[in-house]
Amino acid sequence: MTTNITLRLDEKTLRRIRHLAVDQQTSVSAWVGNLVTRAVAELDSFEPARRRALRAMKQPVPVREGPLGREEAHER
Repeated sequence: MTTNITLRLDEKTLRRIRHLAVDQQTSVSAWVGNLVTRAVAELDSFEPARRRALRAMKQPVPVREGPLGREEAHER
């Protein structure tokens, strides 16, 4: 099910969106809907990675005492 929304855009932006939609052979409504859908999907996929990173930051990182030797510094 889809629901309509109202957007307020300045004329210059709307004109540009119309051209972009024509270039992609779609309507302005479909173009904006696709843009919003992609943005939400990107944010949804970012959240689990964010949580993993925050959990990892709570774990202490082992630190080596003293300077690295030549071999260790240039190890690949």
